[in-house]
Amino acid sequence: TKEKSASCEEINVGTYESNGIVYKRDQYWNKTATIPNQASVLLLSGKLDPQTPNKYAEYLLNELQMVAGDPWSEACGMKVLASYVRGGGNLELLDRSCVDDMPAFNLTTLDFYLYSYFGTNDAYDGVYNSSLMSYS
Repeated sequence: TKEKSASCEEINVGTYESNGIVYKRDQYWNKTATIPNQASVLLLSGKLDPQTPNKYAEYLLNELQMVAGDPWSEACGMKVLASYVRGGGNLELLDRSCVDDMPAFNLTTLDFYLYSYFGTNDAYDGVYNSSLMSYS
């Protein structure tokens, strides 16, 4: 937005040479949606997700060699989705028992990827170091 706040000025992000990215505010701006009591929502990611293209999930899947499994077994996500549809969207009927059997969530990244993609030794709090980008 080319904002001139102290926070933006401190890290010099408001002075780039381009038009600011600013969206016209409409009637929904800064308004919280009212969700009806009977509404239910099931969020899944897949090939129709425009924000996170499926190819990235496929890339990740190909790199998760430490995760045991086979393509013929039922996936927990599909079981939850099927349960949601069978229950007509009623969350009281949602069978999510397979979630308890899922392995612990692990965001550990191999050094090769940290260095070559991020240029750091810590993907979350690391400092960029261009010399790491040539790591092989």
